Amino acid sequence: MNPKTPFFEQVKAAGIPFGNHESDLYIPVTPATTALIKAYKYKENVKPFRSQIDNRLWYDIPFAYLPFWEQKAKGQA
Repeated sequence: MNPKTPFFEQVKAAGIPFGNHESDLYIPVTPATTALIKAYKYKENVKPFRSQIDNRLWYDIPFAYLPFWEQKAKGQA
C-alpha cells in the first residue's frame, strides 16, 4: 500500500470493519490490523481498548476517521 494513502483509506481497502466516534477511528485488534498499526506514522498515539458492546479489543486511532474531516471542511460537522 502507498504510504501516502490515508490510514482510513487503507483500512477500507483491506476490508477491515471499523467504527468511529467523531474523528476517532476504531478497528478491531487482529494480526492484520496490528501489522497496519506497526506501519502507521502516528502509531504512538494508538491505544487499544475493550469494547463495552462486544467485549473485544479494538484500536482507537485518534483523528483518523476521514469522513469526519471531510464533513468539517464542508461546514457540516
